[in-house]
Amino acid sequence: MSNMLSSWKEIAQFFGKGVRTVQRWEKTLDLPIHRPPGAPSNVVLARESDLEAWMHRGLPQAEQASAASEDLDHAFEIIHARLRELESGNLEAGRSREEEIKSLSEHIEALRAAVHAANGRQSVSDGSIAA
Repeated sequence: MSNMLSSWKEIAQFFGKGVRTVQRWEKTLDLPIHRPPGAPSNVVLARESDLEAWMHRGLPQAEQASAASEDLDHAFEIIHARLRELESGNLEAGRSREEEIKSLSEHIEALRAAVHAANGRQSVSDGSIAA
């Protein structure tokens, strides 16, 4: 019989990820989590064998696209946070405002290329999307 994990923290540690990540996986990727009948909604259980099987099953194409979309959304959130820091003047030690703007611009262009590749499209120089 496989070991039973009894908290989000234990499940996250099993994967080497954060709690919020595995909670998102439950919602978007059908991570096999069990909730005992009558228990509070925050009580969760998972068998290590179920998690291992889930890990090795591979993701259907639609779920891969969903996961990729969430990763892109997260990357955009990080860029927006860095822009807010830039606006407020809270820069990393040793970095000028111009260096930070250049770095952010490079990240944005890399994300734009990733989005276009995921959509099977190519970007054109003015930033619009060509079909």
